[in-house]
Amino acid sequence: MKRRFWLIVLSVLMTMCFAAVLQAETGVTDNEILIGSQTDLSGPHAAWGILAKKGLQMRVDEINAAGGIYGRKIKLLVEDHQSDPKKAVILTNKMITRDKVFCFVYNMGSATGLATLPIITKNKVPFVFPLSAHQGFYEPHNRYSYQASTPYEMQAAVGVKYIVEKLGAKKVGLIYQDDEFGSLLKKGMEKELAKHNMKLAAAESYKSGATEFSSQIALLKKADVDFLFLGTIIRETVGVVKEAKKIGWSVPMMASAAVITKYTPGLAAQAGAPIDGLYAVSHTPYVFSSLDPKVKEWAVRYEKISGEKPDQPVAHGYEGMDWLAIAIKNAGKDLTREKLIDALDKFNGVPGALGSQPLYFSPKSHLGAKAAFITVYKNGTFEKITDFMYADK
Repeated sequence: MKRRFWLIVLSVLMTMCFAAVLQAETGVTDNEILIGSQTDLSGPHAAWGILAKKGLQMRVDEINAAGGIYGRKIKLLVEDHQSDPKKAVILTNKMITRDKVFCFVYNMGSATGLATLPIITKNKVPFVFPLSAHQGFYEPHNRYSYQASTPYEMQAAVGVKYIVEKLGAKKVGLIYQDDEFGSLLKKGMEKELAKHNMKLAAAESYKSGATEFSSQIALLKKADVDFLFLGTIIRETVGVVKEAKKIGWSVPMMASAAVITKYTPGLAAQAGAPIDGLYAVSHTPYVFSSLDPKVKEWAVRYEKISGEKPDQPVAHGYEGMDWLAIAIKNAGKDLTREKLIDALDKFNGVPGALGSQPLYFSPKSHLGAKAAFITVYKNGTFEKITDFMYADK
């Protein structure tokens, strides 16, 4: 009798332990979800990283103030990789094995993200919406990686389509950063130009961190290009504009979404190289010039909280966290990483909280956005001048 009693007790205990194991998920408790993010807070791209973090945290604070998701508050752990892939790898291992984050959101950078993605994938940790438009985050297909930004190639293609079809350019030139970012923009331009039976009239590169562009600009001017695409970041964009102005070259220019921030015109003003008339491709409406009442109300709330006006990186971070929160809610109360993946795979036109294009995912495709629109800098802001455009339409 005693033996039977203890067998029953043992069976019950084993069942309870097994159930607990099944219910336990890394980074999730009854009261909290631990979400990780890596960005640049003190390195070369800290201007973007610091503001993006503020956007993430703003949405987290709103969610928590409303009671969390199924009673669970979100805890956001943000680490500073300083745009250094080696540091990013070290931080990734720490965040997965020691901190035990549930997932990663809005990790910043192409080089840092691609260096860490194999580790994240091996551990089956969801990696959602990196602050990078690199195609390596969705090609080849990866069950655990989701891209919410229109890829660099597609941004460039949309830009070229507008330059050729609407502005009538005949000889398109390019100055670009000699890295993955620049090479992908170049590739997208070449593909789109080929559709119009055109080739790049000239292309000049520079090393990351360069501050001198006189030789590149001289060669591009000599090639007699009638439109110049800039595969540049904030500081380099200003350097190129300043050099062109210095030699009296008034060629029209277009840049990628990387320049759409208050820091670009601010730095340009300091350098005596105003960017009025600069076109730029984007996939997120610029918060300073948005006429959407919802965005205006959000901007007022952010300014009240932070004491400063919001900039584009803040909006990016806010939307990224909002999309993740929607997926977590859709995953259900018994949250697991695999259920989060399943919920993301069912995104069928989920709009951005601040006007970004809706995201579409499926079990076979984790590229959620494929469109972009054109802006031009005038009246002290980047004004949207087209609707969303697709390079292949």
